[in-house]
Amino acid sequence: MIKPFIISSLLFFSGCSVKEYRLFQHENSEHLPQTQDINISYSSKIVPNDIIKIDIYNMNQKSNIMMQDAKYNSVTAQQEDNSYIVYPDGTIILPLLNTVSVQGLTLKELNIELTNRYRAFLKAPYVKATIKNHKVFVLGEVTKRGVVPIEGESISVIEAIAKSGGLTDHAIRDRIRVISEENGKYTLRTLNLNQFATLNSHNLMLKPNSIVYIEPKSTKAIRVSINDYLPIIQAASSILSTFLTIEILKDK
Repeated sequence: MIKPFIISSLLFFSGCSVKEYRLFQHENSEHLPQTQDINISYSSKIVPNDIIKIDIYNMNQKSNIMMQDAKYNSVTAQQEDNSYIVYPDGTIILPLLNTVSVQGLTLKELNIELTNRYRAFLKAPYVKATIKNHKVFVLGEVTKRGVVPIEGESISVIEAIAKSGGLTDHAIRDRIRVISEENGKYTLRTLNLNQFATLNSHNLMLKPNSIVYIEPKSTKAIRVSINDYLPIIQAASSILSTFLTIEILKDK
């Protein structure tokens, strides 16, 4: 009785391939090139309501023109730690420069623009700007679901998943959903992390406020149901075991 059960269990688990857990698979490794150029670029652009932190340095020291000033703060959108909220018209107000249009610029472009404009007031200015509120959302079958901030100008699906603790055993790796907003409309695209070619895809890069959703396998519902009913099954098994023990003792 036990032997057939063990054999059938071994056959069942042997049919569960580890292939589905492997990322960036290739059907024929002999045709995979030794080197492959990967050219993916995407830089977040500034939009209204973004929060931009701007530090200005003069002769290798932070210039005092960006220091907090209560009177100045009362007429601008400056916050603590030199942060500025982009107005609906895409502008911010900076010391000495007054109104500056920043909408549509990348961080690199903004740094160059402000550095050039501050040369009229400072001997050797250097501007370092960062966008504080750009982020993506990672949901579904990852270890830690939630918000992932964009540190820098861009983030990829791989980096977002890695910062979320990686995929769980229940994740469908060949159907990663990415939802992004573009021109007021939401677009949906699907990535296959089982294919090495995905690494060379422009779709790998995420725009701010994108949603990355990793679908669960159908077997997860079964496992969840089993876990839900497991206490009941264990209780019933315990009662049945006690009952059988009593019956055996009676027969003796």
